Amino acid sequence: DADAADCARAVAAGDPDAARVWAGAVDALADGLVTALTLLDPGTLIVGGGLAEAGDVLFGPLRAAVERRITFQSAPTLLPAALGDGAGCLGAALLAQDLLSITPQTTEVST
Repeated sequence: DADAADCARAVAAGDPDAARVWAGAVDALADGLVTALTLLDPGTLIVGGGLAEAGDVLFGPLRAAVERRITFQSAPTLLPAALGDGAGCLGAALLAQDLLSITPQTTEVST
């Protein structure tokens, strides 16, 4: 029943098994971010969700993993999302609000 926050706490406490799992997760995330970096060339990559709340336990190794993988790209700035774990819920609510405010347009046909 452990989640990313539990794993981050265990890594910070020096648990070698948690560190091994964490390193695999960081490597997978770095692979995805470098793909986005290569395709889109952003100057900043923002990481959100509960994982980003791990702070330096995540961002220190993640920055290093991204920098090891890049070749011709400039190293991006990596930042945690300002809204944290609630960003997805807020985004869904804003989308629903936008969709509800759309009024169907009718087209008159002249005969």
